[in-house]
Amino acid sequence: MMRRGNVGSARARLARWIEEYCHPDMIQRAVELPLRRDMVTLLQYVRENKIVGTQSTGNLPLKAVRAVTQQFVNPPELDQKIGDRVYRLRSETDVWSLYFLHILAEVAGLVVTAPGQPWRVTAYGESFLSMDPLLQVSFLLIVWWYQVNWLVAYPFEGMGESLPKGFQQAVLARLRGLPVGERIEFEEFANGLIRETGLKWGAQVDSAQMLLHGSIQQMVIHILANFGALEREYQEVPLGRGTISRLVAFAVTPFGKALLEAVGVMAG
Repeated sequence: MMRRGNVGSARARLARWIEEYCHPDMIQRAVELPLRRDMVTLLQYVRENKIVGTQSTGNLPLKAVRAVTQQFVNPPELDQKIGDRVYRLRSETDVWSLYFLHILAEVAGLVVTAPGQPWRVTAYGESFLSMDPLLQVSFLLIVWWYQVNWLVAYPFEGMGESLPKGFQQAVLARLRGLPVGERIEFEEFANGLIRETGLKWGAQVDSAQMLLHGSIQQMVIHILANFGALEREYQEVPLGRGTISRLVAFAVTPFGKALLEAVGVMAG
């Protein structure tokens, strides 16, 4: 998971893509994207503060977790009150919006971390901070697509240790083939992807299809929505005495179409 790849070559190819495909509105969309802004916040915080990773994992200590996320575009709720009890933050991994950035930054070689050792922004990290915002966003999505094990977004035992061969390529092909702005039924998309790739749940359980749908939501739809590539549609459905929001459809945004093309460029 820590393999960095040829970052310099990736930047050069993406720079050519920007010259060919970018438009002023897409550049502005990248400038405003919370995920990009939060990554810049994380790197700047690491650069400006002395942070020693936890002894067990090298993750951010709780004090740093609170300080960094407080500066996010949409600060996450770190402590939850249920009834009369308050559940306090226990670990960086409890805060997905931060942990996801940590994974991207470490895999991309933007930061160096180790158990009990200081966090450090690398030369690549400094270079990232000076990149064009659209290049920053597309670079991060490419790192996610080709260098990270997507199961970090859905780390359940039933998924095994790796996805079926060609899963990411199948997702890319399907999404690139969708018209911009067209409403896509989520279940139909997920079922087609499951059939095409052979995605399976490890044990024979009645809820296997539902669990696989959940994996596609977490690894594909929600991640890409955070990149501004997809818009999601939810429906309120009954659950017990209340309701829950269920994902029913999504659409590829114009910004997402450009990002998916960038991912395709890097596929060769």
